[in-house]
Amino acid sequence: MKILNLHGFLGKADNRSYAALCRLMPKENIISPKIDYLHEHPVKLLDSLLKSAGENDVDLIIGQSLGGAYALLTAIRYGVPCILTNPCLHPADTDVISHHPDMPVAILAEYRKIGFERYFGKAYILLSDYDELLPDNADICRRVSPHIWQVSGTHSRIDNLQEELRKLLIHLFPQEGNTYEKAD
Repeated sequence: MKILNLHGFLGKADNRSYAALCRLMPKENIISPKIDYLHEHPVKLLDSLLKSAGENDVDLIIGQSLGGAYALLTAIRYGVPCILTNPCLHPADTDVISHHPDMPVAILAEYRKIGFERYFGKAYILLSDYDELLPDNADICRRVSPHIWQVSGTHSRIDNLQEELRKLLIHLFPQEGNTYEKAD
């Protein structure tokens, strides 16, 4: 199984999801690129991620926050499931992005044009009970998918993330059986 893991705004390729996935499966199965949301034009970035997903024949896409927006569109394109953690589907309306001092006006304008919010029955969403950055995210997420789980944590830190991902992997890929290590 191949997984494309997309970090959030100002995040790192070796984020918490990547670390949790590495404890559940061989890291060779996880593609986790560094994404420069501040300087990469959103359409070019999406094209690059679509190309990467296609070339690597991914089975699952995971995205955190702004990475969740790109994960959703990429998963829809290839018809593969995605796991979105606290997805930021309206980046132009999110203060941390729209008011970032280094955010180029042209990129913010593109975020206003792109419709990230799309219904997709293969989207599985983990929403933290204390998301300080996107406190009203549940209503948006309900329009995206019926598969929503409320989990403990904040926007950037889901408690028991490894166990939450393990349960979803088993749910999505039962043929893999219990090959995923038990969470600590």
